[in-house]
Amino acid sequence: MAAPNGRPTAIGRFLGWWTGWVVRHPRRIVALAVLITIAGGYYTATHLGVNTDTEDMLSGRLSWRVQYERYKGAFPQYTDEILVIIDGATAGLAAEAQLAIGERLQAAPALFETVYLPGGGPFFERHALLYLGEEELEELAVGLEEAGPWLRELEQEPELPRFLGVVDSLMAEASDDERVGGLIGAVGEAFGSSMMGRLRPLPWRDLLSGEAGGAEALRRYVVIKPLLDFNSLFPGEPAIGRIRAVVDSLGLSAAVGVSVRLTGSVPMADEELRSAIQGLGIALGVALFMVGGILYAGLRSARLIGASLFTLLVGLVITSTFAALAVRHLNLISIAFAVLYIGLGIDYAIHYSLRYRELRVEGAGQREALRLTAEDVGASLFLSAVTTAACFYAFIPTAFKGVSELGMIGGTGMLISFIVTTTLLPAALCLVPFRPRPAERPLVGGVMPDRLARWIAGHRRTVLIGASIVALASAALLPQARFARNPLDLRDPQAEATATFRELLADSTTSPMTIAVLAPDSAAAERLADRLTRLERVKEAITIGVFVPDEQGPRLARINRIGRVIDSLFEPTRAGAADLEAQAADLEAQAADLEPRLASVETFRRRLSRYEPAAEETRDRARFASFQIRGWQRWMEDRPVRVQREAIDRVESSLLGGLRRSLRDLRASLDAGFVTVADLPPDLVERWVSPDGTHRVEVIPRDNLADEAALRAFVADVRSVAPDATGGPVTSVSAGEAVVSAFRQALGYAAIATLLLLLLALRSFWDTMRVIVPLLLAGALAGAATVLFGVAFNYANVIALPLLLGVGVDNGIHMVHRSRASLTGSADLLGTSTARAVLFASLTTIFSFGTLAFSPHPGAASMGQMLTIGMLSVLVCTLVVLPALPSPPRS
Repeated sequence: MAAPNGRPTAIGRFLGWWTGWVVRHPRRIVALAVLITIAGGYYTATHLGVNTDTEDMLSGRLSWRVQYERYKGAFPQYTDEILVIIDGATAGLAAEAQLAIGERLQAAPALFETVYLPGGGPFFERHALLYLGEEELEELAVGLEEAGPWLRELEQEPELPRFLGVVDSLMAEASDDERVGGLIGAVGEAFGSSMMGRLRPLPWRDLLSGEAGGAEALRRYVVIKPLLDFNSLFPGEPAIGRIRAVVDSLGLSAAVGVSVRLTGSVPMADEELRSAIQGLGIALGVALFMVGGILYAGLRSARLIGASLFTLLVGLVITSTFAALAVRHLNLISIAFAVLYIGLGIDYAIHYSLRYRELRVEGAGQREALRLTAEDVGASLFLSAVTTAACFYAFIPTAFKGVSELGMIGGTGMLISFIVTTTLLPAALCLVPFRPRPAERPLVGGVMPDRLARWIAGHRRTVLIGASIVALASAALLPQARFARNPLDLRDPQAEATATFRELLADSTTSPMTIAVLAPDSAAAERLADRLTRLERVKEAITIGVFVPDEQGPRLARINRIGRVIDSLFEPTRAGAADLEAQAADLEAQAADLEPRLASVETFRRRLSRYEPAAEETRDRARFASFQIRGWQRWMEDRPVRVQREAIDRVESSLLGGLRRSLRDLRASLDAGFVTVADLPPDLVERWVSPDGTHRVEVIPRDNLADEAALRAFVADVRSVAPDATGGPVTSVSAGEAVVSAFRQALGYAAIATLLLLLLALRSFWDTMRVIVPLLLAGALAGAATVLFGVAFNYANVIALPLLLGVGVDNGIHMVHRSRASLTGSADLLGTSTARAVLFASLTTIFSFGTLAFSPHPGAASMGQMLTIGMLSVLVCTLVVLPALPSPPRS
């Protein structure tokens, strides 16, 4: 650092002496650097892990983390889940798919710790009717009595001609019956789906009860707790891959009336990381091209560019080796240290190279230019490295471990960058020196049009008044800046897991974002649930008691009535294996006979075209079904016989494939009996009662928690009754508060450390203010810009703050140092190589990370936007406001 009289300081003199030693042994230093890089790279590759567990990014001593850990200990199955969503064309198809998937996954204990089938298994098959309302049971009994005769016919002869004949008879007998309209509509959809190679199964259960069960009745879930390897970049990849392979092997798709989707914390984390890496890869390719162009425009020398990039690479590898030794792993935030290092490390190389180039063009010899560069720029680089490291180290004492570890790695990386820049870079330049061309002019200035630079120098007061107005306006907007605490906002809304999660959130009956409260026993749980249910933001609070049906006596009486109806309609099946095989063979032979089945379709279509019921809705259904059947017949005309058989088989499977399944399930549920908590299946009980008797109360929100205001209100409402509540909503809100608190704390430490270091190094309060004032203005300007452009702070883009703070301090130090070394102070500051270095160093950072703004990943995009806004603010304030500040009086 130059003293106010332009002479080098003690640090500058030491660096000049050190450079003198370096230039005498350049080959040894470069060779040693290469060996260290190779050894460090190998050690890093074999010892530096990646911890992708987001829970470890915040201190375990926080009160809400302690509560969550207690909850995890009592109910570990509710953490790190994969939720399989199964939507079937009928309830029976969804149930069969749930059972098939569950059985396959339970056979892979090496990948799955638990596989739970909500509402599935022998218990719910037996007691399914007990969980229906009394009105639903009555409607089912009446529907069975009315449909009895034709149901018996179809069970005995489940063929398409028989089915169409039954519908024809019903059309003649009860033309206005809603059930007839439903059957006609199902027939038309079956033919329409057949042309697309899909099944459209008939919902027999809804037809028998006379009432549709709704979308939720057609959906089943499989809740999975996989075994995760957090040392892997994608901990859930093996489990997710196996689930998708099972779904494929079972042939589950829309073509057979079943769709399967994955969501939950594990798939969403996997998707988020893949999306971020994909966006980073695209941005990196664009950034490398643009940064290369900027470096060439700034340095105009392939040798300087090569030496700078070599120095940057060595420093990056050494910093990675330090991370492997000191921290041993990277988390999802500290993994960005490489991005931050490149952004700041290349700045050091640019400042050093441009000053060296300037001295060489002015006539200095090789060794003299390197020594003078070290005495001049090297001293300011030292102060920049120390202050930037202090900014990073300020995050170490915070509760945000993710950024704390980043602070340790990043701060040490800045010191390493200084060492390699002042040691390896001059050694490399000795081996590949820059040789100026005859009559070449120094690369100075060029940061803005000369006319504008002269105007700033001649109208400093006007510039400062304008800056003050901007500062006041920005300060007025700063209270509107917000921190987005909802992690969903950082995920790609188009990705399957996130889109499915948001779909579930939109319906409070299926919301996966619920709060859990622990109670010591059953009575306490029921009392707590009663209090929580009364809250405004709570739709319902449930305990294990919800699985014990009310008024079981009257329901069992109606189930017995349904049983008597079934017994009167269908005689018990006593057919042996041989009989079943013979029956199957007969059906196969009949199916092979294509002509009679096609003839029955034509007969039915003609009857349907003449059908004129009184009900307008039924009449419209009949006309559309006739149109669909006619379209199917035309589609069939030019098809080979094999394709025709497959198409009519699909129609038959759609209409009759689920009949026997529905009757079988119905018969199985007639054996229901009285249910108590003791009768519930163990895999259900353990999700509500822990081994030590602790009961879980689940609190379901009334609103869509994708909205941050609703999320915060829900958490506050529940905490007003249960302060020790935990679960996803609580951790989301509490983590956001912890992150905001950590950054406030760290920025406070960083500001104090930076101020003290600047005062100590510059030994001038006025020069310190010349560094700090533009930085404060840039911070206010960037904060106001985030409000105007609607860019919220979040978990992803907050890591840009250390980079912006470091770049802002570095720029100010370099500019103040150059003005102190100049005899004219700030008068010609914009025409120096230092100003040019500030411009091009900032541009490399902007184009390195600004390309992330176009990433498909919202978190990465917000980081790119924040860095672009912040860097532009820092650059403008450094090049416009700082030169306008008056220089201190010279002694």
